[in-house]
Amino acid sequence: MIVAGIRTEQCCETTARHASDEGWEVDYVTEATLTFDMQTPDGAPLRAAQIRERTAAVLAGRFATLCSVPEALRRATTGPALR
Repeated sequence: MIVAGIRTEQCCETTARHASDEGWEVDYVTEATLTFDMQTPDGAPLRAAQIRERTAAVLAGRFATLCSVPEALRRATTGPALR
């Protein structure tokens, strides 16, 4: 399963975690996700790049394989998406 989309830290991360929990092999394409700057609860700025980096760090190797677009497309054609 290839995960890409909008709201890196919300929709994309949740989809990747849930799919992994259900037994899917997840390819997470960080460069094909989008999010927006936010504020932490204490009001400090949290940049979109920081959010994407954090999401990649918590998914990598535990819930997903981080892939570029070409890598994910190549992997999608080499075998079944279920473990």
